[in-house]
Amino acid sequence: MTDRFDAIIVGSGAGGGSAARVLTRRGWNVLVLEKGQRRTAEDFLPYDEIHFGEHKALIPPPEDINVYVDPVDPTKTKKVERWWIANMVGGSTMLWEANLPRYTEEDFTLSSVMPTPPAGTSMPDWPWRYADWHDYFEEAEWEWAVSGRTNQSYAQEPTRSGYDYPMPPLRPHGSTPFLTAAFASAGFIPYLSPRGINSRTFDSRPGCPFCGFCQGYGCAVNDRASSTNTVLARALRTGRCEVRTGHYVTRIVHEKRKVIGVEWVGEPGSKPQFIKASRVFVSIQAIESARLFLYSEIMNPNVGKYLTYHTKGTAELTFPKQRAWDDGPDQRYQPKTSLGSLQLRDLYVIRDKKRPELSKGGKFSIYDPMTVAPPIKAIARTGGKQMPADLWGRDLVDRLIELRDQGGVQFSFTGETMSMADNRVELDPVIKDPWGIPSARIFYKHHQYDLDISKYCLDRVVQIMTDAGGELRKLDPQKIANDGYGHNHGTLRAGKDPEQSVLDENCQSHDVDGLYVLDCSFMPTAGASNPTLTLIANAFRVCAQVK
Repeated sequence: MTDRFDAIIVGSGAGGGSAARVLTRRGWNVLVLEKGQRRTAEDFLPYDEIHFGEHKALIPPPEDINVYVDPVDPTKTKKVERWWIANMVGGSTMLWEANLPRYTEEDFTLSSVMPTPPAGTSMPDWPWRYADWHDYFEEAEWEWAVSGRTNQSYAQEPTRSGYDYPMPPLRPHGSTPFLTAAFASAGFIPYLSPRGINSRTFDSRPGCPFCGFCQGYGCAVNDRASSTNTVLARALRTGRCEVRTGHYVTRIVHEKRKVIGVEWVGEPGSKPQFIKASRVFVSIQAIESARLFLYSEIMNPNVGKYLTYHTKGTAELTFPKQRAWDDGPDQRYQPKTSLGSLQLRDLYVIRDKKRPELSKGGKFSIYDPMTVAPPIKAIARTGGKQMPADLWGRDLVDRLIELRDQGGVQFSFTGETMSMADNRVELDPVIKDPWGIPSARIFYKHHQYDLDISKYCLDRVVQIMTDAGGELRKLDPQKIANDGYGHNHGTLRAGKDPEQSVLDENCQSHDVDGLYVLDCSFMPTAGASNPTLTLIANAFRVCAQVK
């Protein structure tokens, strides 16, 4: 490689790695700048929940934080660790659970199901249609090695006739027949989830052994897809891609409405350096990208606005008359499979005459509460008969026995979120990161619609499960405050009108030619599914067309 690059890519995760793949395939020489260092599968051994989970060895250190402004009392703030950020080559794809559904027409064209958004919100249709993205979704699914099966449910993402994923779905959990039958009584059809996790040997990587160390942990087996073992690896093999670690990009350098390169620093206290390029692609997650735009003085009044976190919610039940999900003769063990082997999308659009104010809903990932994560993480998130904040003593023992001996189920809701201009990212006037750059200052509160849709959807699945003999152990709908859930979107919206957006339809800055953004900050609205596959498809779309 030479020091003459056709493009600089800031960030090596889902968007950055995909950009490197497409651009090098087109013959471009690209430089990928990554704040963190390289890690291999061996670096995630031994399986040590205390080190990686409790000591948080894989996320930014405590001094590298966001500042969250209390939505009730703006005079109060708190420092928030960024557990959804991984400063390493591959970014957060090194720690994710690789849940890869597509956004659908309801996400692209929200007005088709929500013609009148709630007061105080901004919910524009996207400047594209779902049909425009079909080819890019398929390319994303094959480049990132998705396992799953199409057309299992009427509510599943639509695909073209005859299409399927690269691999069959992961092994169904032992609870799947029971849950499928229970939901069928309500006319719901759950289906096996599309995941960026190998169900068999594929693309030179092994199938998943279901170790339990998934979301929040690095994959020591290398069966889970990441930027490093898929798109970025292919880009590097062309000889037209270079990755430089320890390069923290602090400023986008631009003159006369054109990008000319980036400024970066190494260790804290080191001198800033400049790298020249006529095209820069940013993909470092919505909050960080907005922070970079603000610090780079890109003068668009919409920068940082319309931040969205997905509406969330959790419910957990146990079935006293259902023995352990093990299908063996003794039913003595809770069998492991990957995180969230089932998905439920029957509440993606709400058509309830009793609740006409609710329209766009969301989807559920369905987990086993005992084997969803390693022991400390699983127990810390569980419920009990009295649902105490902290289980201890006899309550903890009873809950452990219940988890081991009885079938249980956990639901994680991901729903549409109302976009509001006041939910935003600013530069903190006082607090700085270890490199002296102002920390992101986050203003965020959920709209009443978010709270209502979370509770409505949770209540629906809980009712179906209690009708099937379940007892509720945990119910945690969305609350008004949200100090940092990992699905972050908006802040640099794409749109046709420069007065209302930051990026154009090709995700290029309206204000700085040659500057593109490929993370979820381009999304005009949040959508109602895990966003990463749509982010990846967009990176393929943008980079296939850029000149």
